[in-house]
Amino acid sequence: MSEMQLTDELVQSLQAVLEQQDERARELGITVQYLAATIGYVLGRQNIDNSAKHDLLEKLTAFAREVMEDVDGGQPEEQAPAPEAFGIWRAPRQ
Repeated sequence: MSEMQLTDELVQSLQAVLEQQDERARELGITVQYLAATIGYVLGRQNIDNSAKHDLLEKLTAFAREVMEDVDGGQPEEQAPAPEAFGIWRAPRQ
């Protein structure tokens, strides 16, 4: 995967766009369903081999898991959230 600049502002903007389309997107479950469905939609519209689509989807799933774990930091929920920060997130190189 390529280097990305993922910020709270970008994520909040994406959520705002989803909420404009569907007010139910205020709920976490609906938001993440829209994001997942968007990935499926974009991949499904590509004129590439189905096995390549499935391979990419598997890589994206693993990538999403890595980002979630990195952002989460593996800290228990009872701890106070960390203060907001800005930075560049880079996927681990394979």
